[in-house]
Amino acid sequence: MSNPTHPLQPAIEALEKDALALERQWNELVSAINVLRSKAGLPPRPGSGMPRGSDVNAGATEVEGSGAAPVQVRSDTFYGKRMGTAVREYMEMRRASGQGAAKTREIFDGLKAGGFVFETKDDSVAMISLRNMMRKRSEIFQRVPNGAYGLKAWYPHAKQPKGSLAPEGAGRMLRSRRSASCAGLRRTARLVSRGVV
Repeated sequence: MSNPTHPLQPAIEALEKDALALERQWNELVSAINVLRSKAGLPPRPGSGMPRGSDVNAGATEVEGSGAAPVQVRSDTFYGKRMGTAVREYMEMRRASGQGAAKTREIFDGLKAGGFVFETKDDSVAMISLRNMMRKRSEIFQRVPNGAYGLKAWYPHAKQPKGSLAPEGAGRMLRSRRSASCAGLRRTARLVSRGVV
Protein backbone atom coordinates (compact mmCIF):
# COMPACT_ATOMS: atom_id res chain seq x y z
CA MET A 1 0.00 0.00 0.00
CA SER A 2 2.69 2.50 0.89
CA ASN A 3 5.58 3.39 -1.35
CA PRO A 4 8.64 3.25 0.94
CA THR A 5 10.93 4.62 -1.75
CA HIS A 6 9.18 7.99 -1.91
CA PRO A 7 10.77 10.49 0.51
CA LEU A 8 7.42 12.08 1.45
CA GLN A 9 5.78 8.80 2.55
CA PRO A 10 6.79 9.06 6.26
CA ALA A 11 5.41 12.62 6.42
CA ILE A 12 2.15 11.52 4.77
CA GLU A 13 1.75 8.63 7.23
CA ALA A 14 2.44 10.92 10.20
CA LEU A 15 -0.15 13.44 9.01
CA GLU A 16 -2.72 10.66 8.39
CA LYS A 17 -2.19 9.49 11.95
CA ASP A 18 -2.65 13.04 13.27
CA ALA A 19 -5.79 13.46 11.16
CA LEU A 20 -7.32 10.30 12.65
CA ALA A 21 -6.56 11.50 16.19
CA LEU A 22 -8.13 14.90 15.47
CA GLU A 23 -11.17 13.18 13.94
CA ARG A 24 -11.66 11.14 17.12
CA GLN A 25 -11.38 14.29 19.24
CA TRP A 26 -13.87 16.06 16.97
CA ASN A 27 -16.37 13.20 17.36
CA GLU A 28 -16.01 13.21 21.15
CA LEU A 29 -16.51 16.99 21.30
CA VAL A 30 -19.59 16.92 19.05
CA SER A 31 -20.99 14.00 21.04
CA ALA A 32 -20.61 15.99 24.27
CA ILE A 33 -22.25 19.04 22.66
CA ASN A 34 -25.18 16.93 21.47
CA VAL A 35 -25.64 15.36 24.91
CA LEU A 36 -25.87 18.85 26.43
CA ARG A 37 -28.20 20.03 23.65
CA SER A 38 -30.42 17.01 24.28
CA LYS A 39 -30.57 17.76 28.01
CA ALA A 40 -31.50 21.36 27.16
CA GLY A 41 -34.31 20.10 24.90
CA LEU A 42 -32.55 21.26 21.74
CA PRO A 43 -32.06 19.26 18.55
CA PRO A 44 -28.60 17.85 17.78
CA ARG A 45 -26.00 20.21 16.43
CA PRO A 46 -26.73 20.92 12.75
CA GLY A 47 -24.26 19.08 10.56
CA SER A 48 -22.92 17.22 13.57
CA GLY A 49 -20.76 14.31 12.73
CA MET A 50 -17.46 14.58 10.94
CA PRO A 51 -15.51 17.77 10.23
CA ARG A 52 -16.25 19.65 7.02
CA GLY A 53 -15.23 17.80 3.90
CA SER A 54 -15.78 14.38 5.48
CA ASP A 55 -18.53 11.92 4.75
CA VAL A 56 -20.89 12.32 7.71
CA ASN A 57 -22.32 8.84 7.32
CA ALA A 58 -19.03 7.00 6.82
CA GLY A 59 -18.99 4.07 9.22
CA ALA A 60 -22.47 4.87 10.55
CA THR A 61 -25.31 2.42 10.83
CA GLU A 62 -28.97 3.34 10.95
CA VAL A 63 -30.72 1.62 13.80
CA GLU A 64 -34.43 1.34 13.13
CA GLY A 65 -36.68 2.30 15.96
CA SER A 66 -40.37 2.81 16.31
CA GLY A 67 -41.13 6.26 15.06
CA ALA A 68 -39.29 9.17 13.53
CA ALA A 69 -35.91 9.19 11.86
CA PRO A 70 -33.63 6.22 12.50
CA VAL A 71 -30.77 6.75 14.93
CA GLN A 72 -27.36 7.17 13.26
CA VAL A 73 -24.85 5.09 15.21
CA ARG A 74 -21.19 4.92 14.23
CA SER A 75 -19.62 1.49 14.48
CA ASP A 76 -17.35 2.63 17.34
CA THR A 77 -19.71 4.91 19.26
CA PHE A 78 -20.06 2.61 22.28
CA TYR A 79 -16.84 0.63 22.01
CA GLY A 80 -14.96 0.49 25.33
CA LYS A 81 -17.75 2.15 27.33
CA ARG A 82 -19.56 0.79 30.36
CA MET A 83 -23.00 -0.62 29.71
CA GLY A 84 -24.88 2.03 31.69
CA THR A 85 -23.06 4.86 29.93
CA ALA A 86 -23.61 3.32 26.51
CA VAL A 87 -27.34 2.79 27.12
CA ARG A 88 -27.78 6.34 28.43
CA GLU A 89 -25.98 7.81 25.41
CA TYR A 90 -28.00 5.64 23.02
CA MET A 91 -31.24 6.75 24.67
CA GLU A 92 -30.16 10.39 24.37
CA MET A 93 -29.42 9.81 20.68
CA ARG A 94 -32.92 8.35 20.26
CA ARG A 95 -34.46 11.35 21.97
CA ALA A 96 -32.46 13.77 19.80
CA SER A 97 -33.73 12.01 16.66
CA GLY A 98 -37.36 12.35 17.76
CA GLN A 99 -37.81 8.93 19.33
CA GLY A 100 -38.53 8.03 22.91
CA ALA A 101 -38.46 4.93 25.06
CA ALA A 102 -37.25 1.67 23.49
CA LYS A 103 -37.75 -2.04 24.07
CA THR A 104 -34.77 -3.99 25.36
CA ARG A 105 -34.23 -5.56 21.91
CA GLU A 106 -34.02 -2.13 20.23
CA ILE A 107 -31.48 -0.93 22.80
CA PHE A 108 -29.49 -4.15 22.43
CA ASP A 109 -29.42 -3.80 18.63
CA GLY A 110 -28.37 -0.15 18.91
CA LEU A 111 -25.51 -0.95 21.27
CA LYS A 112 -24.29 -3.82 19.08
CA ALA A 113 -24.41 -1.58 16.00
CA GLY A 114 -22.38 0.99 17.95
CA GLY A 115 -19.61 -1.49 18.74
CA PHE A 116 -20.51 -2.25 22.36
CA VAL A 117 -18.96 -5.55 23.42
CA PHE A 118 -21.22 -7.66 25.62
CA GLU A 119 -19.04 -9.98 27.67
CA THR A 120 -21.49 -12.87 27.58
CA LYS A 121 -21.56 -16.21 25.81
CA ASP A 122 -24.57 -15.39 23.62
CA ASP A 123 -27.09 -12.68 22.77
CA SER A 124 -29.89 -14.00 24.97
CA VAL A 125 -27.68 -13.77 28.07
CA ALA A 126 -26.56 -10.30 26.96
CA MET A 127 -30.19 -9.15 26.70
CA ILE A 128 -30.92 -10.49 30.19
CA SER A 129 -27.85 -8.67 31.50
CA LEU A 130 -28.96 -5.45 29.77
CA ARG A 131 -32.51 -5.71 31.16
CA ASN A 132 -31.23 -6.40 34.68
CA MET A 133 -28.86 -3.44 34.55
CA MET A 134 -31.71 -1.09 33.55
CA ARG A 135 -33.94 -2.47 36.32
CA LYS A 136 -31.24 -2.05 38.95
CA ARG A 137 -30.30 1.46 37.79
CA SER A 138 -33.80 2.82 38.40
CA GLU A 139 -32.32 6.20 39.33
CA ILE A 140 -31.35 6.59 35.65
CA PHE A 141 -33.73 4.37 33.66
CA GLN A 142 -37.51 4.30 33.81
CA ARG A 143 -39.67 1.44 32.63
CA VAL A 144 -42.85 2.72 30.99
CA PRO A 145 -46.19 0.84 30.96
CA ASN A 146 -45.65 -0.75 27.52
CA GLY A 147 -42.46 -2.46 28.80
CA ALA A 148 -40.05 -0.10 27.04
CA TYR A 149 -37.31 1.84 28.85
CA GLY A 150 -36.55 5.55 28.79
CA LEU A 151 -34.44 7.88 30.86
CA LYS A 152 -35.91 8.82 34.23
CA ALA A 153 -35.23 12.50 33.45
CA TRP A 154 -37.80 12.29 30.63
CA TYR A 155 -40.57 11.44 33.11
CA PRO A 156 -40.20 13.85 36.05
CA HIS A 157 -43.81 13.40 37.20
CA ALA A 158 -44.03 9.62 36.80
CA LYS A 159 -45.23 7.83 39.90
CA GLN A 160 -43.71 4.55 40.95
CA PRO A 161 -46.15 1.63 40.85
CA LYS A 162 -47.30 0.45 44.27
CA GLY A 163 -45.05 -2.19 45.71
CA SER A 164 -42.05 -1.19 43.59
CA LEU A 165 -40.47 0.88 46.32
CA ALA A 166 -39.58 -0.51 49.72
CA PRO A 167 -41.38 1.21 52.58
CA GLU A 168 -39.32 3.76 54.45
CA GLY A 169 -37.22 2.20 57.15
CA ALA A 170 -37.26 -1.25 55.51
CA GLY A 171 -33.50 -1.16 55.07
CA ARG A 172 -32.99 -0.34 58.72
CA MET A 173 -35.37 -3.10 59.76
CA LEU A 174 -33.53 -5.62 57.61
CA ARG A 175 -30.18 -4.56 59.07
CA SER A 176 -31.52 -4.82 62.63
CA ARG A 177 -32.92 -8.31 61.94
CA ARG A 178 -29.60 -9.37 60.44
CA SER A 179 -27.74 -7.99 63.48
CA ALA A 180 -30.11 -9.77 65.85
CA SER A 181 -29.71 -13.09 64.04
CA CYS A 182 -25.92 -12.74 64.06
CA ALA A 183 -25.97 -11.96 67.77
CA GLY A 184 -28.13 -15.04 68.35
CA LEU A 185 -25.69 -17.20 66.42
CA ARG A 186 -22.76 -15.83 68.38
CA ARG A 187 -24.58 -16.49 71.66
CA THR A 188 -25.37 -20.07 70.61
CA ALA A 189 -21.76 -20.64 69.53
CA ARG A 190 -20.51 -19.44 72.95
CA LEU A 191 -22.91 -21.74 74.76
CA VAL A 192 -21.85 -24.71 72.59
CA SER A 193 -18.18 -23.97 73.19
CA ARG A 194 -18.76 -23.91 76.95
CA GLY A 195 -20.65 -27.19 76.78
CA VAL A 196 -23.86 -25.68 78.09
CA VAL A 197 -25.91 -26.78 75.06
